[in-house]
Amino acid sequence: MSAKIKVLVVDDSFLMRKIISDAINADPLLEVIDKAKNGKEALEKILDLKPDIVTMDVNLPIMDGISVLEEVMKKQPTRIIMVSAYTREGTNATIKALEAGAVDFIAKPSGEISLDIYKLKDEIVSKIKLAANIKINKFSSREDILLTAGPKDADFIAIDKLVIIGASTGGPRAILDVMQSIPIGLSATFLIVQHMPKGFTASFAERIAWQSGVKSKEAEDGDLLSLGKAYIAPAGYHMVLERQG
Repeated sequence: MSAKIKVLVVDDSFLMRKIISDAINADPLLEVIDKAKNGKEALEKILDLKPDIVTMDVNLPIMDGISVLEEVMKKQPTRIIMVSAYTREGTNATIKALEAGAVDFIAKPSGEISLDIYKLKDEIVSKIKLAANIKINKFSSREDILLTAGPKDADFIAIDKLVIIGASTGGPRAILDVMQSIPIGLSATFLIVQHMPKGFTASFAERIAWQSGVKSKEAEDGDLLSLGKAYIAPAGYHMVLERQG
């Protein structure tokens, strides 16, 4: 990796490309090497320029962000940070992108034209620097993962256990991998704290349940822990356990 972290910025909005690029170039350790305004252009530039990091909008014309991500992870694994809107559709697409290999994501607070996006400058820079240290490998298809890393029914563990997982940048992908490799019959309850914006943790819980087969939910105050279930701390909260009886 060169002295500066090389970043490719991908967004169909000129305003967003400028805001993100200005935030990156203002840091002496980062450098925007190019920009792309659609998915096709993004894929070509990623394969040609080999950036250290890519920030990419989920919703792109010609070729959507997730399709670009999947192609990149098959051909030339790259650290990609997704950018998405605070909507149900944007949230679901972001979780799907994390499942497909994105290392992290940035949520637009209230739409592309909102000046609130300027508040994300520190987050953009911080996440890029953290992502640059993440090891990236060629990503298998979800079908391969489900076949090779699925629950193993030979490893039954009879002792009750509490499994606690905490993660930040790069965490969602790792958590999904861990949860889908949980052995069938593991006598444990799972507590997960993953740094995510408000509105994303509920969808993340749904994705964990769908992909791993482990019943999962966004934790609520007063929840009673159930064996074999995963509880994900809501955005902005930590978890506190209290023994009863």
